[in-house]
Formats: sequence, C-alpha cells, structure tokens
Amino acid sequence: MSAHLSSLCTTTFKLGQSLNSDYDYNDFDPDELHEELRGFINDVADDLNQPDKDALNQYYITKLAHMVYGSNMIESAGGNLDVTLKLCRDVFEGKPVDAQLNDRDAVYQALKLELINHPDVHDAVLQSRREIVQHAQAAQYMITQVAILGKHLSQEIILETHRLLTYQIDTEDGTPWSEYSGKYRNWAVSAGLTPFMHERKVPSAMKDMIRSYELDIQAADKGEIDPIVLATKFCTIFVNIHPFGDGNGRLCRLVLNSILFKYSGCLVSTGMDVDDRNKYLNIAAEASMMELSNDDMDGVPDEYKPKNYKKLASFTVKHAWKGMFEVRQLVKRGLGVI
Repeated sequence: MSAHLSSLCTTTFKLGQSLNSDYDYNDFDPDELHEELRGFINDVADDLNQPDKDALNQYYITKLAHMVYGSNMIESAGGNLDVTLKLCRDVFEGKPVDAQLNDRDAVYQALKLELINHPDVHDAVLQSRREIVQHAQAAQYMITQVAILGKHLSQEIILETHRLLTYQIDTEDGTPWSEYSGKYRNWAVSAGLTPFMHERKVPSAMKDMIRSYELDIQAADKGEIDPIVLATKFCTIFVNIHPFGDGNGRLCRLVLNSILFKYSGCLVSTGMDVDDRNKYLNIAAEASMMELSNDDMDGVPDEYKPKNYKKLASFTVKHAWKGMFEVRQLVKRGLGVI
C-alpha cells in the first residue's frame, strides 16, 4: 500500500463555490477540514520516499482491519475488534486461514464467549468467523483491483467482490449463499419500510452507475475531482440500487474506500463505536428517503436534483482527515521530524 501512496500524484481538490454544492454544512463547516486534508495528502506525497515503508504498511493493514470491524458492526456481523484484527492481518499478510476451526482455538473461544446465549453457539461462531474472513478477502480484492492495480471500478469487480464477501454465508432469512452470492438479486428488498429499486431495474441501473462513474473519473484523471465526493456519491448510488440479496451495506463501504484510497490514499473506518454507527445509519436512511423523492423527478437533469450524498461527504471528510493526519504523523516520525 505504501507503494501506491508513493505513486500518488497531487490531487487537485475542488474548493470554494463547487465545494458548497457537494457537502452538508448544517452540523459543521467542512471547508477547513477539507483544506487541511489536502495539505496532509500533499505532505505525505512529498515525503513518502524516505520513511519506514514497513511501518506504513502495518498502519494500513490495521486501518483496513478497523474498516472491516466497523462495517461489520454496522450490520451486526462479525466479532470483536481483537478477533477481527487477528483474522484480517492473517488474510492481508497472506497467511493461511483454515476453513475449519477447532473448538479449542483462541478465536473460537473468544467468539463463543460473545455468543454464549445463542441457541446454536457452534454454528454462530463459525458464521461470525466467516463474516470477518470473507469481508477481509473482499476488501483485499477490491482495493487491490481498483486502487493498487489501477483498474476502473466495473460490474465484474463488484460481482466478484460480492462473491468473496458472501461465500458460504446464508442470509438471515435462510437463502442459501449459492443462490445469491455474486449475483444480482431477482427479488424485492427493503430496509424497514423503505423499498429499494425493483429487481428488474437492477442490471440496467448498475450499468448506468458504471457509465456515470467512468464519466466522472475522466475529470479525475485531469485532476479536477474531489475524491471524497467521488467516493461518497457512488457509495450512495450503489446502496440505493441495493443490487444484491444481502451484503449491500458492507459492499457500498468497500466501494467508498476503494475509490477514496485510489485517489487520495485515505481509508476510513466507519462504525468503530455505537455513536458513529448511529450517525452513519441515520445519514444512510435520510439518503434513501431522498432517493425515493428523486424518483418523482424523471426528466430533471441530475445537476438540478438534490444531492443525497452530501451528508455522507461531510461525515466522511471528518474520518478521512483523522486517518490522513495519522499517516502524516507516521511519515514525519520516519523522517525524524517529530
């Protein structure tokens, strides 16, 4: 990952007037954080050739594990942070992760303690472990394809990421993983009382999303894009299509982080605590309600429709600022500056 950072060109962020239309200003003014974030990224890009790359790689491995943990917690999946860190490190460092789990294993015992009141503790432990391992493998795959190898986000990458994320994990309602993993849904889904797009529209909506993304990255390649806006916009579009039978929330956050890391070197770990999870879920619910209202605006050019990703953009800039500040401090320590 440090090799990717060292090749990052300085990103030209859109500020001033253009920033106002893409961020929410109700809770705080994101301009200052945004400006400082740009400065952190430039500092890291300038100084990255000299610090300890191993330390930076370890930082990103831990940050990515935190991302998996927080994202799982938002969906009430996976296990505690210590178990998640161990399993994610094994996956990210290429260590073998056995398909079977001995009931005397430390990971098994830790998860069993969390799930002691579950009616079938053994199966629940195996499920929790799979939710961590598969999420880690999916994260590694998508970020490698999009950010490290520099491929454009595509339907093929999204489908394979979903296959990895949900491999051997049945849905809560009992749908076998083999019937939905890596496949667009062919049934209706909703979140609470909020219905998502009709299943017949999903393939064309995903095609349109990728086409829109490709148009936006043409601007990004000219240095005229804000990575946070790009990432949160397509995270929001994706989750409101809700193309899969399960795993859409976790996958939308992988989309966000893959794009964000590709164009800025930032990773964000949303949902590390209850307060952050609640804020994120409220933002997501509000964006979904706005999407429903946009359905009544057929024929209206996109630039005149409400931007339902604005609150997520402001939420994300806070997390990105914190993460890139940590990277900058690590780089400065490597240079002996602090």
